Amino acid sequence: MPASRAVTGNRAVFYIGSVASPFSYNALLEVKSISPNFITVPEVNISHLLSPNATEEFFPGMNKPGKMEVMGNFIGDSTQLSILSLAQQQIIIFWKFTCPVDQVGGVTSKVYTANGIGYIAEYSSGPVEQNKAFEYKLGIQITGSPTEAVA
Repeated sequence: MPASRAVTGNRAVFYIGSVASPFSYNALLEVKSISPNFITVPEVNISHLLSPNATEEFFPGMNKPGKMEVMGNFIGDSTQLSILSLAQQQIIIFWKFTCPVDQVGGVTSKVYTANGIGYIAEYSSGPVEQNKAFEYKLGIQITGSPTEAVA
């Protein structure tokens, strides 16, 4: 039986960019988890009195961009301290994250990349507790269609 080629989330990196010139991405430090929900497709009820077998009928509606949650350890670096300002100024951001997804013989052979645009919809830090890491959580509302690729 061959060994699994699956990998853990180790070495995943989350980036935030802006339209400033020259364009660049900055890695958000101390990220612990990235949880994207890229898209939801709502249902449109198209039922009518002659629907087959008196059964409701549905079509897919307009794509609704999802949200992404990013959590990490708060260490007070400039990338983390910029989050509140980006949210307060309602700045559209570019986001990207990369993660190894395939290993052959212990060596990463493929890297997953997802990117898109959005804005900071939520930001929180804490709780502050004894013997626990001081954490931050940010929610990004995705706007438009994100892309994903493996190379």
